[in-house]
Amino acid sequence: MNLTELFYYVVSLSLLGSILAIGLLIIKKLFRHKLSANWHYYIWFALIIRLLIPFTPPAPFSVFNLIPHYQPGIQLPQTMPSETGSTTALQQDNSVNITPETLSGPTNIQSPLVASAKAWFNWQTSALAWLIGVSAIFCYILLINLWLLYKIKKLPVCDSEDILRILQECQSNLKVRSEVAIVYDDSLKSPALFGLFHPKIIISPEIVKRLSSEELSYIFLHELSHLKRWDLLVNGLVLAIQVVYWFNPLVWLALSQMKQDCEIACDATALAALKPEDHQKYGQTIISLLELLSEPHWVPGTLGFVSKFHARRIVMISKNKQTTVKWAVAALALTLVVGCSSLTNPINPPAGQTQNDPLTNSQQTDTVTPNSPSSSTEANSIVYQNTQYGFNFTLPETWKGYSIVNSNWEGLALKGQQSGQTVVETGPIISIRDPKWTAQTPRQDIPIMVFTLDQWNSLQQEVFHIGAAPIGPSELGRNNSYVLALPARYNFAFPAGYKDVETILESKPLQTTQTTQQHPDSTESLLFNMMVLGQQGKVINSDFAAKITTIEDVEKVWGKADKTDYVAAGKGRYATYTSHNVVLGINKGEQLFEVRSFDSRLKGVTLAQAKEVLGTPPYDVKANGQEIIGYTAGSEFKVEMIFPQPTKDSPNPVMDHYNVLYPQGTVNSMADDPGRQW
Repeated sequence: MNLTELFYYVVSLSLLGSILAIGLLIIKKLFRHKLSANWHYYIWFALIIRLLIPFTPPAPFSVFNLIPHYQPGIQLPQTMPSETGSTTALQQDNSVNITPETLSGPTNIQSPLVASAKAWFNWQTSALAWLIGVSAIFCYILLINLWLLYKIKKLPVCDSEDILRILQECQSNLKVRSEVAIVYDDSLKSPALFGLFHPKIIISPEIVKRLSSEELSYIFLHELSHLKRWDLLVNGLVLAIQVVYWFNPLVWLALSQMKQDCEIACDATALAALKPEDHQKYGQTIISLLELLSEPHWVPGTLGFVSKFHARRIVMISKNKQTTVKWAVAALALTLVVGCSSLTNPINPPAGQTQNDPLTNSQQTDTVTPNSPSSSTEANSIVYQNTQYGFNFTLPETWKGYSIVNSNWEGLALKGQQSGQTVVETGPIISIRDPKWTAQTPRQDIPIMVFTLDQWNSLQQEVFHIGAAPIGPSELGRNNSYVLALPARYNFAFPAGYKDVETILESKPLQTTQTTQQHPDSTESLLFNMMVLGQQGKVINSDFAAKITTIEDVEKVWGKADKTDYVAAGKGRYATYTSHNVVLGINKGEQLFEVRSFDSRLKGVTLAQAKEVLGTPPYDVKANGQEIIGYTAGSEFKVEMIFPQPTKDSPNPVMDHYNVLYPQGTVNSMADDPGRQW
């Protein structure tokens, strides 16, 4: 694990820890006067556990299950502009019903805020800044404690028999057997405990002179209570966590509150060793110290007696109540719900991640050959064979009955004006699923990303990147046409079975075979990109999406259109941007309902290729010298491709342009107009 990946884990845990911290603060507020001091302190250990555990097992009660993976569904219409910007009306009565062959799949719509954040945020630089911060704070704390240790060695040790007798009596009351020394320090304002292995109570001689023996015993009881409760060790752990998560103010706030609760819980331990009639005197001692001392000065690595939250301490001391069973059960239940929710990921993956993609399935040829010499490289194993992309994958016999789940990866631009916002490459992910996988108990898949050789080279040259990961996929193997790779941090959530998958991958189970396609057709990749972007309402050469964009948004970036025409058959105005090879359909609400692309790359796509790659189109009409084929993209958009009508001399014409339509944007409820279907 490199520095960048480590920082990615820290940020992830920090976000989950923040959720838990907010929940615990709310619980403490609700039960402020119902719980004892110890309960207020111990519930913070749920946060400590959350910030230390590097994985999140799936569970049905995760808070993330409350977030629905919702994809709205609409079905609706279309027209097309010619290359000169004119439009051709389509015949509305020729629309075709959607069939199972129509394309649909997972969407990945990014808001402008997320897109812009990716543009400036750099994981490598941030990881380096985090490490510098950790190192600086750690060095500061280390130097302070080394200086204090050096100083303490030179401080005078208390040899007063009366004071030492008081200390011994306090140790006896608390049953503390460690050897504890008392040292005098004129500069330290508040009494403090220092030293994990050789503990010392540091106290000002002025305090010793001005307090009575009884008041002095209360101070010793408090400091010895820290020792009895191992608070120095916990304080060191908390301090280390604060150093690691120095960038998260919410974590610092929560852990600082924990330290305050530690002092109050320590008071409760000291009070338990006193008679009830002495409790008021103990509180009075705090008041007496406040009169002697100014604002306390905290030194990292020490635990003191007086601090600025003294008012709350005095209230807790005056009450010193025990938690009743009903409030303890209620607080524990809420803590477990909040704690376990932040410890887990949802059992149900986001929509689209586990469903077979029709486009990929239509092209996929899989065979399973169990335990035969011709297909298995070793005994007691089975082999998954993929003839389309040319590879075999050896699995243990325990995976017999596995399934294949198809999804897609998306590559976002890293270079140029559309950096961080535009999907420029896509490809399949073939996931081999453990036969023991269920929705209730998900298990780790074996995901295999498929890249063309050109795509892989572009990825290595940082022309695009995949997801938010600071590192890229790792190569598993390659043949004459494709590179097969493992996604970065594919097992980030550490679901059940991830160790089994790691064991399988260590045996180098993937073997490549030659494919008949010597040079993968870039047309397939282009058409695939067109369909993926279509699910987002976008075309390949524009980042402005139908439905979520207004013409005002476009004009802020591109300026005024070269010309704007109203087309009745198209149900709106059409703005032509010649330099961008884009025409935009605009409705009465100034919303984009259609985006048309005249990108030069479309000239390499023939009518036969489009039908071969994407399958039989659900919409196919010939009108005005054109053949127009249409496919459904997701649940809200439709992709339509316009070709010159085939002739005897040109039986397989190339694409003129294509468009993405948001049919709902053409509906006119006021005029009872259902809008366009295609």
